[in-house]
Amino acid sequence: MLMKLNPPFDTFRIEKYAGEYKDFGLPPESTYPLRGVHYAVDYGDIEGYVGEDGANLDIFVGQGTVNGFFRVFRPELPDGEHKFYVGLSEDEEKSVLAEFGPVIIEQGRFERYDEFLAAIEKFKVRVTEGS
Repeated sequence: MLMKLNPPFDTFRIEKYAGEYKDFGLPPESTYPLRGVHYAVDYGDIEGYVGEDGANLDIFVGQGTVNGFFRVFRPELPDGEHKFYVGLSEDEEKSVLAEFGPVIIEQGRFERYDEFLAAIEKFKVRVTEGS
């Protein structure tokens, strides 16, 4: 089933479908608490917004009405990395947060859509004149 998302999420590209697993390919000696994750909902990114890792902003998309974010610990990123979610059900949100739980350093919800848009604004790529 396709879900119509409002801008800017209408540029959502799926990297991992709900139910898929992503192995992080860490060496056995790594102390990072996650070896990989299962995705409870579709996961991907949106164009025009860039996360702390330099890639398009990470987004989880579900089948509900809950919008929010979490920030994960990443050893190579001093302030961690934000991941956002749009349209999750309560159960989907619980599943996503539980999967990433060992590395979550902050999380929150947006009660209003305009709050959500304001939160991702700092990740928007700015195009300068002449570029």
